[in-house]
Amino acid sequence: MLVIEGKAKILVENAFYNPRMRFCRDLDMLVFSTIGKHEILDALSATGVRGIRAILEAGCEVKFNDADPKAVETIKKNLRLNEIEAEVFCSDASLLMRVKKFEHIDLDPFGSPGNFIESACVHAKLLSVTATDLEALCCKSSAGIRKYSAFVTKTDVPHEIGLRVLIGFIARTALRFDKAIYPLVAWVKEHYYRVHLRLKRSNSETTKTIEKLGYIAFCRSCFAKKILKFGECVEFCRCGKKMQIIGPLWIGELKDSEFVGKMISKAEGKHREFLLKIREEVEYPLAYSLPKICSVLSRSVPPTMEVVEKLRSRGFIASPAHYCGYCVKTDADLENIVDIIST
Repeated sequence: MLVIEGKAKILVENAFYNPRMRFCRDLDMLVFSTIGKHEILDALSATGVRGIRAILEAGCEVKFNDADPKAVETIKKNLRLNEIEAEVFCSDASLLMRVKKFEHIDLDPFGSPGNFIESACVHAKLLSVTATDLEALCCKSSAGIRKYSAFVTKTDVPHEIGLRVLIGFIARTALRFDKAIYPLVAWVKEHYYRVHLRLKRSNSETTKTIEKLGYIAFCRSCFAKKILKFGECVEFCRCGKKMQIIGPLWIGELKDSEFVGKMISKAEGKHREFLLKIREEVEYPLAYSLPKICSVLSRSVPPTMEVVEKLRSRGFIASPAHYCGYCVKTDADLENIVDIIST
């Protein structure tokens, strides 16, 4: 079967192709073109659709890899179909990333990217990662510990936690190679998380990365939250219940606003609208679900922007979350949110 996606023509025989990820790949093209012409390893290529689009739409030099010989044959067919010449490997991705140097590595696995992150951090200066194992990142403690060495539990805003656990895992892995990380843009959409980051080898900058790692204390009873740095602790919530400590995770920024602004200047329609939400989202690691809080208070749910504006009028930073129309990101504590809802 032949599929047209962006400027690419793709045969999808003998290789996995997910049409639901087209929106993600559309945004990826904006990321790649904003970075500028550079070399990318499409480490888990499948049909090669992302890499082929990167060549045709972002002017990148792309090298392809898949461990499945049938997928490799499909990639070669698709390259010929699009009149492209490119190097194609048939290798274990983890091994390939260690023995060869690539400026930018793109990881889009089926499920967890965890097993590939260490190898990707060895040489890469840019890293793009997709994760679809959301339960391991934000809900199931045993899976979170196995795959990401982090304790997770389901909160009222699971995707804020999941995205930060993923970035935190990448950061902790990069630190082992004396590399700091700098998120360019990260988002949650449907069934996946997607992050794009710069990596830089620097002893002084790794200290700053360490300072952006920590934990979030969470009260399952009232949904209160508190940021904890390494070495800090808390046991009880103000409501008297014990708090659960989630992490370690990333408590730093999720984007480079200037970079996202450049993406927006190239974007149109729904892609532009989505990126505007990301740019306008405040850089604070705590978010709250208004319906969950209102269920505890037995109150009707107020409009999200009404709560945001009232928080801002009190001197707090606040915004809607890009992944949830009824979630608020803010540096206000739960008591202020409850007071606004209750008055």
